Amino acid sequence: MSTSIQTYNSVGAGQDLTPYQAVELLLDGALECISKALIAQQANNAAQRGEAVDTTLTILGLLQDSLDKSLGGDLAQNLDDLYDYMTRRLASVALDNSAHSLEEVQGIILQLREGWAQIDPAQEPKELI
Repeated sequence: MSTSIQTYNSVGAGQDLTPYQAVELLLDGALECISKALIAQQANNAAQRGEAVDTTLTILGLLQDSLDKSLGGDLAQNLDDLYDYMTRRLASVALDNSAHSLEEVQGIILQLREGWAQIDPAQEPKELI
């Protein structure tokens, strides 16, 4: 089992992490799962693709549930909309035999992860946005 997935499981188990670290690790886990789904898609392995997509959906749900729209304002609402969009795109993967939806979601998550890496963790708020 990979480090990102182990960390994802730790986050779910309530391991002590800062909000910044939790989001960082969840985004890493989502990227890893999307990569696994793409590999399974190329191998024509629907079961593995489904498992990887399901885990990605769970991670996106955790990220979406962590948003505080009253504290985060427009940023939190925009992220909520983006997570919702990615969830809908991943839900269509079972009907789509191409890798387009997976690649699209992978690109969005990669942009989020790269943006998150630009944040100074020393300046992080006490609560997730």
